[in-house]
Amino acid sequence: MEVNDYIRRTLRIIDQLAPKISPKYLPIVRDAAGAGAWDLAITTLVGAVWEEGVVITMAEKDALRELMEYLQEPLTRLEQIRTSD
Repeated sequence: MEVNDYIRRTLRIIDQLAPKISPKYLPIVRDAAGAGAWDLAITTLVGAVWEEGVVITMAEKDALRELMEYLQEPLTRLEQIRTSD
């Protein structure tokens, strides 16, 4: 994955999942993305979804997995996130 593709995918998944996470985390995710701290935005998004028990689609989970793998981040929390399909 190229950097530009990574950024596009990051923005897309943030937009998809933003309505599902609480205002506790949303500003952190959006501010990090707005500042170009894509790694912080994605890891915080995954942490928020995990901590809040948000159920996401398998496609959303796969998108997050690709981004986390790109960042070489551990997938422990991501693997525990429930999916709706």
